[in-house]
Amino acid sequence: MMRQLSSIKVGLFPSTLAFLFILGASAVWFASAAQAMPLQHVKPKWSQLPDMDQGTDQVSMHRSLGPVVADDFRSDGRPIAGFHWWGSYLMDPTGQEWDAGQGLERTVQFEISFHQDCPANDATCNNSGPFPFSTPRDGSYFSAVFDVEEDFVGTTAGGENVYEYWVSLVGVPGPSFLGGTWEEVAGEIYWVDFAWAAGQFGTPFAGDVWGWHESFQHNLDFAVTTAPGVVGNPHIGPWALLDGKDMAFEVLVVPEPSTLALLGFGLAGLGFMSRRKRDG
Repeated sequence: MMRQLSSIKVGLFPSTLAFLFILGASAVWFASAAQAMPLQHVKPKWSQLPDMDQGTDQVSMHRSLGPVVADDFRSDGRPIAGFHWWGSYLMDPTGQEWDAGQGLERTVQFEISFHQDCPANDATCNNSGPFPFSTPRDGSYFSAVFDVEEDFVGTTAGGENVYEYWVSLVGVPGPSFLGGTWEEVAGEIYWVDFAWAAGQFGTPFAGDVWGWHESFQHNLDFAVTTAPGVVGNPHIGPWALLDGKDMAFEVLVVPEPSTLALLGFGLAGLGFMSRRKRDG
């Protein structure tokens, strides 16, 4: 299921400007985490790749009425270094793709939320439940608005343009339930959601502009969505099951130092062999 990113470009994560708040804390935090991470040193520890055949999209918008889509993954215990996900621009009321100025290598804003798991039929961890399916847990969770990089990927067999997005979490404080870090508990299930910030690029705040693209890979439980138009916090439900659907995203990590050291040793060896060849 997990594999090296085939579309990853050698370069740097964009600087991340985060308007960060961790629910349960009294302060609102605004910070710039501008540390760069070589992309060739990052790999996915959880991967659900996009369906580029007939995959469709689920509306996920950052605004008070949502809706917001969330999907789950299982941690292997290695700290999260960033996220990578895919999505598309939806149709406006005229039947055309929203003119949001999308293109190659531009910066867009997303809200990212990160939750612990609430198992099915558990009434203790979800104020709007219980639900007969697992959902993100209420209470203390991470939520932030980031500037992220958008790149064009390609067009599905159904004629839909698909874009990919990257964000680094290096230097960004993690959720309070992880002690302010991104060091998860191995074997635990977590939920993440990506919601396009409403009103960007002159689009109407109420417009359903962007959708999270589906994956052809199905792991753990299906994705969930909040009911559109529900007044309040769209990150705590009530939730509806997206039956049969999982979303396209990857959870990124930095390889262990020993792995990087071996990589460096191998590259150094290639360089030595090249010099010997030239000298010979």
